[in-house]
Amino acid sequence: MKKASISLLFFLAVLILFPSQAWAVDYSITNVQINAYLQENGNVHVEEIHTYEFSGEFNGITREIVPKSGTEITHFRAAEKGYPLQIERENDLYKIHRKGQDESVTVTLQYTIKKGIEVYQDVAQFYWPFFDSRNPSTYENLSIVIYPPESTHPVVAFGYDQAFATETIQVDGSILFQLGEVPSGTNGDIRVAYDANLFTAASPTIHQRMKDTLIQEQHSLIVQEQERAERKETLVTIAKIGLPTFTLFVLLLMFRAWLDRRARYRAIEQNGSSIQGVPEQIISLPATIYYTNSKYLPPEAMAAALLDLVRQGYVKKTGEASFQVIHTQGALAHEQIVLKWLFEIIGQNGEFSFDDLKAYTKNKKNHSQYHSFLSQWQQAIKQELQEHSLYEEKKGYRLLVGLSSLLVLPFLILFPLHDLFGAFFAALALFITVTVYAFSYHPKTVEGTQLSYEWKLFKQQFTDISIAQWEAWSDDERMRAYIYGLGINQKKLHKKNEELVAAFTPPTTSGVNHPYPTSDVASFAYIGPLASSSFHAANQSAASSSHGGGSGGGTGGGGGGSGAF
Repeated sequence: MKKASISLLFFLAVLILFPSQAWAVDYSITNVQINAYLQENGNVHVEEIHTYEFSGEFNGITREIVPKSGTEITHFRAAEKGYPLQIERENDLYKIHRKGQDESVTVTLQYTIKKGIEVYQDVAQFYWPFFDSRNPSTYENLSIVIYPPESTHPVVAFGYDQAFATETIQVDGSILFQLGEVPSGTNGDIRVAYDANLFTAASPTIHQRMKDTLIQEQHSLIVQEQERAERKETLVTIAKIGLPTFTLFVLLLMFRAWLDRRARYRAIEQNGSSIQGVPEQIISLPATIYYTNSKYLPPEAMAAALLDLVRQGYVKKTGEASFQVIHTQGALAHEQIVLKWLFEIIGQNGEFSFDDLKAYTKNKKNHSQYHSFLSQWQQAIKQELQEHSLYEEKKGYRLLVGLSSLLVLPFLILFPLHDLFGAFFAALALFITVTVYAFSYHPKTVEGTQLSYEWKLFKQQFTDISIAQWEAWSDDERMRAYIYGLGINQKKLHKKNEELVAAFTPPTTSGVNHPYPTSDVASFAYIGPLASSSFHAANQSAASSSHGGGSGGGTGGGGGGSGAF
């Protein structure tokens, strides 16, 4: 009983949350034959024969017929093998009820289009969209035949979009539009014109001549298609020659940039540049973390920034999870931001604790201010890097490379318009590559390369150093090594720091709350994990806070499509 209740609740939830998926019917429309019989009084009798292949259960088929302005759909009927079927109408949508499962069904629809023929002084035209972009289904094989009231010649006939160049004028003057496969969501209006004398019973007559306009329209479509074919041929040539040439050009630029970078590193290696301890501090530790970590500051970098303030003497530790500002003179811009944010906004009276941070980020109203602070902090760190000239000035080069991507931009429109989708995706990938390369190309200066190399070497060597080597370092070097490993959030570095501190520091005396000084590596190892987890949780808390359809239409607003339910 309990399982049945759970199943029922799950089923109801599916119906509420995903109604269209719950009632989806698996079908294909393998064949559609439409016969339109033009009447002398201006009406059109239509017979449509739809063949469906169903997989699974179904309740029937649908046919949407949206009449053009000034026309009306009447006498809609549906039958299978001569037997009438129940019809349910919802505005322009007709639902033909016919239940079944896993079978092929052929349904015949009949209806009349009142005033479907427009009679001019010289010709009468039938201009109609039997389907349009609202059609949700693909017709695997569609043919349309237009029959005049009697045999006649001459005839003007042509189609638009999917129906273009599909017409064949029969001996008796009827017109066959053999469209074949028609994808869903496409248009395909048909347009035919006969002598106006065949429709003497139709009224009213439009007092203007139309035949020459139709012939001109047909000629215009042919010319447009010829021009389109010529453009497509040109675009194919561009796709075969232009895209590979431009790609090669971009690859050569990137390869040259790689060679320059490699040459700088090799020059530093050949000059015997090596370090035995922590690299000399050229820029602040938060800036160093940002610069050597692919310009990324993890949440743990804020914990490193706090400990670095302690290392420099701006802040002192007053408890297991609390701190106090000593002074702010000489602090860098991004350090001033951290001091103000932690000790004035989150904390009070120059004091800050991790409990203050937790309470602050727990309040969702503070989340936007939190993200604003982080943005200001990171911008200040970037400004410090700019002041130290660690990157070469390559604005002109980057601008030229970026502008070169505009050569590809027009083809992102032209390729899909001419059904060259393979070329489109290739051009899109090339455009994105060039744009990203232009924006991200910031070659490092010799000083910047030296800095990156030394910290890269430090990360490689640090995990293998002995306790004796580590003990030979100064307290400041050990603290900088710990802060860097914490801020870059690299597990190997952090684990090595913990091992070295544990081996170096004597066991604590039971009952002593603060066994370490407030600004040595042992105290950092004591509060580092708590600081890291606190800022990581704060970042996650702040981060946690942080359908429509279009209308379609063929000529005159008419159209429609087919489906099932």
